[in-house]
Amino acid sequence: MLERIEKKTYKIAIYIRLSKEDADRGFDESESIKNQKTLLTEYVENLGKEYMLIDIYIDQGYTGTNFKRPAFQKMVQDIENR
Repeated sequence: MLERIEKKTYKIAIYIRLSKEDADRGFDESESIKNQKTLLTEYVENLGKEYMLIDIYIDQGYTGTNFKRPAFQKMVQDIENR
């Protein structure tokens, strides 16, 4: 008898943020965001087929001291809505 094995797929989201403070210290926002996106996307791709990148959420110029960031809030809402 053959047994059907179901493989689980893990849904992945990437969250990227560069604060206004980092930009004020000389970090190039667009370049840093681009580098983070490339690094994290490649990381997820290397995890294997059972991991599926669903979305990338990006907040530029927001402080990390609170959660009042549009992309972060959208990510949390998407997680709650599955």
